[in-house]
Amino acid sequence: MITHGIDVSRFQGIIDWEVVKNHVDFAILRCGYGGDDPRQDDPMFIRNADECTRLNIPFGVYLYSYATNIEDAKSEARHVLRLVKNYKMAYPVYYDLEDNNTTGRQSNETIADIAKTFGDILEAENYFVGMYASLYWFRTKLTSPIFDKYTKWIARYSDELNYDGDFGMWQYSATGRVPGIEGMVDLDYGYIDYPTIIEKGGFNNFSNENITRYKIGDEVEFNYVFFTSESSTPLKPYRTIGRITRIVPGARNPYLIGEDAGWVNDQVIERQIKYLSALNYTGTSFTDALRSINEDTSFANRAKLAKLNGIDNYQGTQSQNDALLALLKRGELRA
Repeated sequence: MITHGIDVSRFQGIIDWEVVKNHVDFAILRCGYGGDDPRQDDPMFIRNADECTRLNIPFGVYLYSYATNIEDAKSEARHVLRLVKNYKMAYPVYYDLEDNNTTGRQSNETIADIAKTFGDILEAENYFVGMYASLYWFRTKLTSPIFDKYTKWIARYSDELNYDGDFGMWQYSATGRVPGIEGMVDLDYGYIDYPTIIEKGGFNNFSNENITRYKIGDEVEFNYVFFTSESSTPLKPYRTIGRITRIVPGARNPYLIGEDAGWVNDQVIERQIKYLSALNYTGTSFTDALRSINEDTSFANRAKLAKLNGIDNYQGTQSQNDALLALLKRGELRA
């Protein structure tokens, strides 16, 4: 079933959502643009989000990106997290990649790194992430396989989209008219039942006590443990990294670490330990191997990876890089 929606920002002014509700199935709201600076919040976002919440209009959000590197992407992710934390959003959180003077001047590889950084940060907080761009950008700039992991919202103002890949929404007009909005507004078709996926999955601040963020076998880092799955007294652990071996859905502390290392919950888990793999890389450069899998190659990130893998005083020496490369080639580089 095709649904009909709009996407709005401050440029639509004060919207009469009581009227709009009778003419749309969903709305995508701009929360802001650029890095995490309150001056770059969309001044109508809070009102629009509050009204959609009050009137039960399913909505998602987007942030217009100016990112040119990974650090910019991190700041833009923080920008979104600051603004959406109090809202249940039945549609995705979209990263708007379209600015030709900033992001658009970067290589396709850099754009992929930017998108992955943003997506990883939002997904770590259990948000359902999507990517927005024009059809031209998806065909010429967003060419990395990284973009296949995200739901896509594609802009093309035409009678047909003519996109061969998977996508969830099509922005088909920038000159629409909807009662309750003065002036023109973007119009969208939806092709995926996002509310069902997001609400049942416990994404975007929806809760489902039977849904757990982690699964058996995940290795996680945590700062406290509990004696039982229902205990409320946090204890200092003798080690802070372990593997989940059992899950009790709905429990206060649903995850058992190891055989008897204690129980943990989402609040005390700091992050999931991931392992990077470059099994097909045949070269001798650790930096090039990271680049081949679209990972950050900066010295700071390499130093972080080194510390996570037992090298405390990383200087970028040949022996240190060789040791890290060996782990990466075996798929055992902790990240």
